[in-house]
Amino acid sequence: MGSNTVARIEGNSKLNAIFSKYLNSSDSDIIKFIESIPVTFDDAVKAVNNQTSTVNDEVVYSNREKLKGVVTKFHKKAGTLDNKILKQVETLGEKDIKIVVGIHQPNLFAFSGVFKKIVLLQVLSNHIRKTNPKVVPLFLIVDHDFMGDKWMHIAKLPNVRSSSGILDLRYPINETTRWKVSSKTEPPTRSLIKDWEDQIYSWIKNSKNLTKQEIKSLYARYKDFWNIVEESFAVAESYSEFNSIIMSKIVNSVWGYDVLFVNLSDMSNVFKRGYNYLLSENDTYIESLDKSEGFFRSRGIFTGVSPNLDKHSSLWIHCNCGSKASSKIRYDDNHGATLIGKCMSCKKNLSLFIGKKGNASIPEDKLSLVSPRAIPILLLLSRELSITGYISGTGGSIGYTLVGKKVFDDLKVKLPTMILWAGSDVYTGFAQKEASNYLSENNITNISNFVIDIDLKYNELKNKIEPLIRKRSMIYNDKEQLNELLKDLFTYKQEQREIKQLQKNVQKSRNALKLKSCIIDYAVNIGLKQIENEWAENLVKNNDLTKPVYIN
Repeated sequence: MGSNTVARIEGNSKLNAIFSKYLNSSDSDIIKFIESIPVTFDDAVKAVNNQTSTVNDEVVYSNREKLKGVVTKFHKKAGTLDNKILKQVETLGEKDIKIVVGIHQPNLFAFSGVFKKIVLLQVLSNHIRKTNPKVVPLFLIVDHDFMGDKWMHIAKLPNVRSSSGILDLRYPINETTRWKVSSKTEPPTRSLIKDWEDQIYSWIKNSKNLTKQEIKSLYARYKDFWNIVEESFAVAESYSEFNSIIMSKIVNSVWGYDVLFVNLSDMSNVFKRGYNYLLSENDTYIESLDKSEGFFRSRGIFTGVSPNLDKHSSLWIHCNCGSKASSKIRYDDNHGATLIGKCMSCKKNLSLFIGKKGNASIPEDKLSLVSPRAIPILLLLSRELSITGYISGTGGSIGYTLVGKKVFDDLKVKLPTMILWAGSDVYTGFAQKEASNYLSENNITNISNFVIDIDLKYNELKNKIEPLIRKRSMIYNDKEQLNELLKDLFTYKQEQREIKQLQKNVQKSRNALKLKSCIIDYAVNIGLKQIENEWAENLVKNNDLTKPVYIN
């Protein structure tokens, strides 16, 4: 049995575990779709190669021409509009190109999974180009999500010296900013940038068991990363831009990738026809979502999709306060259609006239006032740009895609090949090593067994302490017995405090070791160029999209 066959069998098992609740749904279309998801890298290349690149739709070609302009706008702002990007932009205007897309929010110092999506996007494109040079990797920045999402405004690093075992770098959020969208939120202030910088320097400096030379090397790699942060800060006009420009500078400038970046907020004209189509087919869209969600709910499957999604239209309406509203369509007696909703932040009632029922037409100058919900984003990319591949994450996007599968079918839009890289990273940075050392020093080799044993010991002490406390009041006047009792009580209490401290420190170590760290952890411990090399090499060498990635 060849190694590729072995990888496929093992990978299928791991992929089935990820999709297990959906595979148990007994829906043949869902099962067939999941089984079409590539397990090996070679299978992913073949799957995209086998997708036709012939598009017989002049509007799609027109949309790709419009896409050229907004992509150029992004890279010009980011300072990454070099020759390779310009060449890719021009490729968008050619016939028979394949577009492969990755999608994510502009999170604060995004975690590794976001960057691994982009590595997969680029390496996949490079291998397809061996037989078909007309492949464009495109990364869509979803810059209209709310700031209240914790991953949007918090970046996490392992740190056993913190109260939870995790160092949180935070963009401060209050009730005013919680419901603002990232593209309408102010970038971090100079003082906040300095505060983050100081926290990270302390994180490195105060680590145990590091030599001066090791600290010097960590600082050097950190400085390389922070220069990118400073460059982004200098030009960003919004919170979204601050984070997306950092990503583009790493991907396009440091790694030399030709992945094209674009903001969702700039795609209104590209998606114009799609917006009108979705609004015209609003009844079908809502009925399909209701049917899909009802199907999964009836089988006890929690998809992670926002509740009551089937009660709203496919588009958000944006408010001039910087927030947005879920929308519904209200029809008048003459079949006129108006998009209505209440702003999530300022509670203002919003409305937008969109034409006639079944024949929506958003006014040209109002297109920027709407944006698509999660499921329609992929639908719009497929229908209006005819993408051939979609790089998914292993989290919430799976649920949205599978719920959306029935919407795609009912609206007769072809779902592109879905590819995901489910292999987790295995590596030890200085902070993880500090956590591991604590466990080793306390002879803890199995945390689960330790938790059971230490809980038993704690309860045993509790059972010894409680009767002593009851007895204390009874022998209060007998000094000799009382002194003996207090001596035992002190010993047990001291043991109990030590156990509590041990439990706390073990939990902190556990949290640090389990954490999926933000990109700063990789930049400091491995270096930006080296981590790209590790990810790209392992992707091809392992040839298994579920296999762990062992990083030196």
